[in-house]
Amino acid sequence: MPFPRILGHDRVKGLLARALSLGRLPPALLLSGPEGVGKRTLAVEAARGLLCDNGPGEPCNTCRTCDRTGRAIHPDLIVVVPETATGFLARETIKIEHIRDAVREILGLPFEARARVVILDDAHAMTEQAMNALLKALEEPPATSHLVLVTASPQALLPTIRSRCQALRLGPLPSALLEAHLVERLSLPAAEARLRASLSGGSLGAAMTFEADGYRALRDDILAMLEKVDGASAVHRLAWADQLADADDVMLALTALRSLLRDLAAARAGAPADRMLNADVGDRLVALGQGRLAARAVALADLTEETRTNLRGNASRPMSMDVLVDALAG
Repeated sequence: MPFPRILGHDRVKGLLARALSLGRLPPALLLSGPEGVGKRTLAVEAARGLLCDNGPGEPCNTCRTCDRTGRAIHPDLIVVVPETATGFLARETIKIEHIRDAVREILGLPFEARARVVILDDAHAMTEQAMNALLKALEEPPATSHLVLVTASPQALLPTIRSRCQALRLGPLPSALLEAHLVERLSLPAAEARLRASLSGGSLGAAMTFEADGYRALRDDILAMLEKVDGASAVHRLAWADQLADADDVMLALTALRSLLRDLAAARAGAPADRMLNADVGDRLVALGQGRLAARAVALADLTEETRTNLRGNASRPMSMDVLVDALAG
């Protein structure tokens, strides 16, 4: 299988390997997909294969060029990353001056290798002015230059940029593949690997950095809330909404809530405690699965995911939690 360092994505890896071997790598490539699934790593590996002394193809990892691209010190492999802007509503951006520098690299000839590759990581972080500046490089790039845009939000790019790129999408990694990788790579117990893989949303990055202790602490607080929420008073609902809104990691709290609701739906359907995602509290979930809350668990899990999506779009956290807790209380 091509690009063995990249977990999964066999179809996309095969397409890239074939394009490299035939000398047909597109001048502009758009790699999109969820966070943490290996987009940037695959972009770098494809670039290394293009520049390899024994290529183009997959990187041989033995030649001088592969050694230098592997250590990120080759002048013909340029990676542009966002920087954090200062001031009110600070966020990571790729500014116009960064893109002007990148355009000069794209329009120039290679220093040492047969080609030059510029990778824009988190390309959606470009300002509008930066995107407009990039269009110049996409109009008539030299045959020896290749641009790779890496993004989790391709819709944030200008349509004129997307239309000039060959698009390849990387999907979420299957839970079974992530679970096996975590067991092999981190020597995790099977139950721990299953928990990480199931909660990662198909992201290897999220699964590798998952904080199990922090998750369980949040989950236990939320489970205690679920055991009391049915028909709770307005005072209790407001307190729980405030608790969720004030969580250090509200996305992790919502992930924990969604996982518990999914287990409640499974418990209502007769799933045994040891087959649940939260198997260590499976007995409590089985008991809770006999109540009125479990009958609405699937719809409530969908509402929790909708709340996560809304919060990513800057929805009001306190109001979102008020609505969610009211729905849980029925």
